[in-house]
Amino acid sequence: MNKLLTFTFIFLSSMHFSNASELIQLNQATFDELEAIQFESTDTGYAEFSSKDLEIFTSSDENFVVGIYQSRTGSEVIDSPYPYNEYMYILEGEIVTKTVEGHSHTYRQGESFIMPKGWMGDFSISKDLKIIYAVDGINQTENHDDNHIVKINDPRIFDYDLGEYEEYYPEQSNITARGITFFSNKAETFQIGLWESTEGSISGPATYHEFMYPLKGEIVLTNSNGERLVTKPGQGVIVPANWDGEFLVPQGVLKIWIIYQE
Repeated sequence: MNKLLTFTFIFLSSMHFSNASELIQLNQATFDELEAIQFESTDTGYAEFSSKDLEIFTSSDENFVVGIYQSRTGSEVIDSPYPYNEYMYILEGEIVTKTVEGHSHTYRQGESFIMPKGWMGDFSISKDLKIIYAVDGINQTENHDDNHIVKINDPRIFDYDLGEYEEYYPEQSNITARGITFFSNKAETFQIGLWESTEGSISGPATYHEFMYPLKGEIVLTNSNGERLVTKPGQGVIVPANWDGEFLVPQGVLKIWIIYQE
């Protein structure tokens, strides 16, 4: 199945839905699992790509998926509206998109973008690709704007205006933080942003699914049973909506975040 280009009914029938409260880490073991999968020729409905895909989380409403994907070079023309919102963080390789008006954009390692539901244009994998992806709207979603891809430059080297540090839930934590939201669907059930914090911690139950990908610093998550998980740059972690515990950033963190509310 090619996550970049279409969700087929074959893939939907093979999904593994997650209702568990356990954290799900994206680390070297996850990438080793992807490496063990064989490339297959996938017909996306627009073209054929040689690719492989590993889903690591699916919400119980079947509307939100996070995974990792690899593809060899190829291209297609998306001549019907893209069926859902998709975020792609490039780990390796290069993607080039061109709108129907002829505007071209290139996305490289460390950069990411959101292709919105309804977008149309040319899509090319110009160098062999490996990405982290998150999809919203397999069943339904609405956007404020369906026409424009949102590009996110590499936040490790691009200076975003994140605003001033402010107290972050002061009744529950000793963290100060700042951030920016890059994308939100109309219902605000799917959002993507960048968040930077000082050192500190906050405890309590999660009320939505969140994927965290630290770019600087590390995240330490400890559940109510005392089980501890550390996530460092180059790794990611999914915190499901029913997880309960402590979120600790020992030296502060800069992270990309993706949230989904069922």
